[in-house]
Amino acid sequence: MYAPKMTRTRRVNNRTLVVRAGAGETDGNVKFANNKAEFEAVSATAGAGLVAVQISTKTCGPCKVIYPTFVGLSNELPKVTFVKIMGDTDLESRALMKEWGVRVVPLFFLFRNGEKVGEWSGAKADVLRENVLAACNADEK
Repeated sequence: MYAPKMTRTRRVNNRTLVVRAGAGETDGNVKFANNKAEFEAVSATAGAGLVAVQISTKTCGPCKVIYPTFVGLSNELPKVTFVKIMGDTDLESRALMKEWGVRVVPLFFLFRNGEKVGEWSGAKADVLRENVLAACNADEK
């Protein structure tokens, strides 16, 4: 299935950031999954490690604001798998959002061994950092 590459730039703290989403694209150590099969494949490679998921949509302003923090954490914690899911990419991504009961974005999930161990919404960088670090084991920090 063809997934168009979406690229946009924006200014944050006097720096120009390029934000991308699409099949096979990554920012920092963030992987992209836009359907259940892609997410399961990424999760399988994590094994027993922590998987942090950000669910966004194309038009979500707060999602765009918090994303650089998500990318920064992916660089800081290379043993944690970071995944971004665009919930409005196509019918498959919308089906996944319905299956997971997503009602608000940005929404974050933490998984370990395929089991959800954390969930929260909002675009507060300190909350994102605190929740991910709290779920990390000593080896992942």
